[in-house]
Order: sequence, then C-alpha cells, then structure tokens
Amino acid sequence: MKKIKFIFIALFVFAFACAGSDDNNQIPKSPSTPLPAQPAMQAMPASPASTAVPIKSYEEHLSKISYISDPKNISWPRALEINDKYIYIEEKPNRIATISLGHDEILFGITDKSQIISTTSFAQDPNSNIYSEAQGLPMISNDPENIISMNPDLIFADPYASIDLIDALEDFGIIVIQTQLSNTIEGRYNDLWLMAYATGNLKNAEILSKDIENKINILSSVSEESNSNKKVLALSWWDAYWTAGVGSTEDSIITLAGGINAASEAGIQSNTTIDKEQIISMNPDIIVITQSPEWGGKDFYDQLINDNSLVSISAIQNQDVYLVNQNWWTTLSYWNIKGSEELAIIIHEKEQIENFGDF
Repeated sequence: MKKIKFIFIALFVFAFACAGSDDNNQIPKSPSTPLPAQPAMQAMPASPASTAVPIKSYEEHLSKISYISDPKNISWPRALEINDKYIYIEEKPNRIATISLGHDEILFGITDKSQIISTTSFAQDPNSNIYSEAQGLPMISNDPENIISMNPDLIFADPYASIDLIDALEDFGIIVIQTQLSNTIEGRYNDLWLMAYATGNLKNAEILSKDIENKINILSSVSEESNSNKKVLALSWWDAYWTAGVGSTEDSIITLAGGINAASEAGIQSNTTIDKEQIISMNPDIIVITQSPEWGGKDFYDQLINDNSLVSISAIQNQDVYLVNQNWWTTLSYWNIKGSEELAIIIHEKEQIENFGDF
C-alpha cells in the first residue's frame, strides 16, 4: 500500500541522495484506503543508482522554487514544503486531478489522460484553451466525497479552496498541493516546474519550457524591431469600469507584447474599478476588452464606442478598440502568452507573428 507522509519539520531531517531516476517510470496503483498514522520519525529510503538523467539541467530550474526541499533530488521519494507543511511523495503518482482551471492547463502541458483522471468544468467549456484535451474526462467539484470517489493520488488546488476541503482530502490520505499561480513570466516557469516535479514529468516540463522560451523570444524580437510606444488599456464592465494595473495578469501580457500598460503608467495597482474621467485622462492608443461576448463583452464594446463623452480618447477616435480572447487574458497559466501574441499583432500591425505556433 502506498504510504503518504506529512512530517513536521521539527521532527524530521531530510537526507536526500542526488542520484537520478527515470522520471517517466510508472508504478501501478493499489486500491485507496484510509492511511494509518505514521511514526513521527522514519528513515527515508536510499535513492536508486544513477541512470544518467541530466540532474544539473533540472536543478537549474528546480533550485528557483522555494517549495522544493532538495532540488538535486529527482528520484523518489520527493519532498515539498508548502505553507509550513512538509509534503512527502513516495512514488510517481498515477491518478492526478486539479480543482483550478490554471492548474488544469499546466497539467495538460506536461502530461495527458494516462495520468489525469478528471478536470474542472471550466476546462471542458467549448471555449477553453484545453477543451479538446479535456473532453471525455469526468468533471471534478469542490465536494470532498466527489473527489475521494475518484480515488486520486494527488490533487492540485489554488488558495481559494476551503480549509475544510483540504483537511478532508488529507485525512483520507490524498496528497494536496495548494499553491497560488503566478502572473509573471518567471513565476509561470516555476509553476510548471513545480507541478512537473510533483507529478514526475520533468522531461515534458523541459520541452514545454523551451517552447515557452521560444515564443517569448519571438515576441521580444518583434517588439524590438517595431519599437512601439503605444499605450494599451485593458477594460471590462461589471457594474463599473474595471481595469488592470501593476502586478496584474493583463499587465504582464501587455508588457510582453511590447505595449505600455496605460493603467500601470497611471499608478493603478492590480485589478480595480476606475471612472470615466480616469479613462479619458489615460488616453490609451488601444483599448482591449477582456470580457467574453457571452458575458456582455460585445454589449460593452458597443457602449464604449458609441459614448459621446469618450470621443476624445485616441483608441476610440482611431477605432482601435478590440474584443480579445478572454481565455488567454484572464487565466493563470502559460496560455497568457497567446494573449501577448494576439496583442502584438494589433500593436505592431501585423497579419500574424511568424513561427509562433500554438501550444
């Protein structure tokens, strides 16, 4: 029977060996049952002999992630320290799910249905970034009984998951990794490498990281060649004008595309409401509406371009107001890079970004 140990730091000293292992080696799953209490102290099994896995290549990425206890260890067991709690993963998990769309998207970037046992309902929306990959899988909910019935080895959750839910899953012996996904480029890399480390998909993470790096380099080259200084304002309407300033997901998308975030330039922090006078004062060259047509985006677009009090704004004067793909602009995963591609085409007046491709 698999044993999952959550061992408090004051009672345990890690002694990881640095030997490598085959990161894709599958281990059959035994039936899940409630786990008995484990001794407070128990020696960690010795790591297997090296199999020439490129440890240094992985260590370069893993060492940037504070949650990983020993970035040199890429054999099993593996240990994480998250939210002052040690998470001990004895072997490669075979049954994985998430209760967060961003985690869903990252997970499908590093593995497939051979490991993924369910997805959120958002992942299976026809407009989802991973709709085709997620089709056919059961949908997970925030109900502990629903999750437990799926017999997972490992669950990824965001900070919005309730304490009661996390406690219920852990009490049943399910490993839960609860993390806040980042909206910076460096943070995106760390998110995918952490999930790859926990799930045993480091080789796939390396492939995906190189693809992401290539796309970032392409966008950087396009921006350098264009040398644009256009101001971009991300807007949506939810009973008020909402925009995105410093530290927001939209801010990172705009910056990577080679634009200047008008909201950040005005000193606005994160996602917040603004009034009409502030929009006029910012005078953006481009306005992007990050609200889907199904949720009022088209109505907001019509309202915006037909508002006579806003005609002095350059974006409205020049008809540079765009409905963009909400799934690229509001998710918390590397799929945001597609939003930067979408905006770069607008800013730099291109028909397409050559050699960019999809994920």
